[in-house]
Amino acid sequence: MSIESKAYRLIQPGEFEYTTINHEFRDGDVIVNPSKASVCHADLRYYTGNRRKEALDKKLPMALFHEGIGTIEDSKHPDYQKGDKLVIVPNIPSRLRAGEFEETDLLDNYDENAVFMGSGYDGICQDRMVVPGDNIVKIPDTLDEDVALLAELCSVSLFPINQLKEITTKSSPQVAVFGDGPVGYLAATALHYIYGIEKENLIVFGAIEEKLQSFENFATTHLVFDYDFNSHKGVHTVFECCGGKFSESAINQAIDLIDRQGQIVLMGVTEDLVGINTRDVLEKGLTLSGSSRSTKHEFEQLIASFENEDYQQALKKLIPDDYYDIYSTEDLKKAMDDTAAHKGWKKTYLRYHWS
Repeated sequence: MSIESKAYRLIQPGEFEYTTINHEFRDGDVIVNPSKASVCHADLRYYTGNRRKEALDKKLPMALFHEGIGTIEDSKHPDYQKGDKLVIVPNIPSRLRAGEFEETDLLDNYDENAVFMGSGYDGICQDRMVVPGDNIVKIPDTLDEDVALLAELCSVSLFPINQLKEITTKSSPQVAVFGDGPVGYLAATALHYIYGIEKENLIVFGAIEEKLQSFENFATTHLVFDYDFNSHKGVHTVFECCGGKFSESAINQAIDLIDRQGQIVLMGVTEDLVGINTRDVLEKGLTLSGSSRSTKHEFEQLIASFENEDYQQALKKLIPDDYYDIYSTEDLKKAMDDTAAHKGWKKTYLRYHWS
């Protein structure tokens, strides 16, 4: 069975087109009517053309966005029914896709035959999406849907924490986060509210004092400019959440800071190669790992954890005061232009009004 979807597709940087897309509706699928989406820095890189030309040529035209919620219009999955409110899991592994793919033991977010919404695969800028039933998680009626809309962004920070065998040790009881932006904030909140790392053992390093003040209820904060990283003892795990031009300095400061046989998790995205102090990586016996995206497990874990009122209050610092109401491509362009021009602490939330 084929269904038709209205969509705003990015056809080239800065330009959207109103069009239709056809989807096959198969057993195990649900039809989702997206109601809200949140703008990610990855969406902005496509919109502003801040990606390599070959990537843009390959992936456009495309409906943007991978952070979104909606309701079910129709279901061919036994666990879901019409009217269910849900958060969308944007990574569709090969085992859930139509067609024949080689079996893999890799986690879903590292499956090379997976597709990811808003990254070469049409995302959550449509009025009707066909999604595998295993790619959604119900939102409880008691949960603020604007908090639920943060689930995807939170999941990316939670996934690497879940992969660690141990976050701290008896002799190295501390965890450090480099980055005072939303990624660092969400990593720190997950460490505190889900994994129970206490304030005195959770250290956040940043470059802007006003941003660091948002962490002070649950973390110990320091500015990077005047900190003696080499003299600090007690940190077993570091999460690098800076990305961009700050990746290199953050990684090397983490190498100076961390105890021997510690672990550094790289989460910041940069388009450039960075120089790393490999001599001290070898001397200290450090482990560096990279993390990108997440799995459905993190979404389920988060929806349950969001019941914690203190966690909700911490997350609400990222929720904007107002939505951008999207009735047309012009509305969407204004939302993206504003977001690109004023990259602030809070997220950009879109609310769809399909004609």
